[in-house]
Parts: sequence; C-alpha cells; structure tokens
Amino acid sequence: MKIRIEANGHRLILPLPMKVVLNDVTIRIIASCIKKYSNVPIKEEYLKVLRKELINAKMSFRKLVLLDVSSSDGFKIKITL
Repeated sequence: MKIRIEANGHRLILPLPMKVVLNDVTIRIIASCIKKYSNVPIKEEYLKVLRKELINAKMSFRKLVLLDVSSSDGFKIKITL
C-alpha cells in the first residue's frame, strides 16, 4: 500500500506493507474503535477475512487506487494497493 500526499509543492510518499499495517494487533484496535464509536456489530473474524482479501486483491491488481482526493487549493491524497 502506498500513501501519496502532495501539498504546497511538496510530496510525501509512504510505502506501507499490508501485512504490517493489518496485523492482529491493529485488527483488534480497529474492531474496538468500531464497537466504541458506531452501532455496527463487527467481529474480529470479519476484519481478518477483509485483510486476507485485501492481500489477495493486491496480488491481482497491483496498482488499484483506493482513494484519490484533490482539493481546490492543490492538496492531493492518493492511496493505492
């Protein structure tokens, strides 16, 4: 996964390995935040399946764009697998 941020003529590119970003600890943190701040009943097992499918999607679609946002003042964020 790559996060690319551009603002005021500067660029920041953060390469993040999927297995490091979505490990068991972060899945527990995400599940607890979802339970705390929303009424959506979600289990950690569902998030583990989501992690597995994201890793499979990364193998199939190497440059899949998940988010591409730009503002009128030149601020851009792009997240790819």
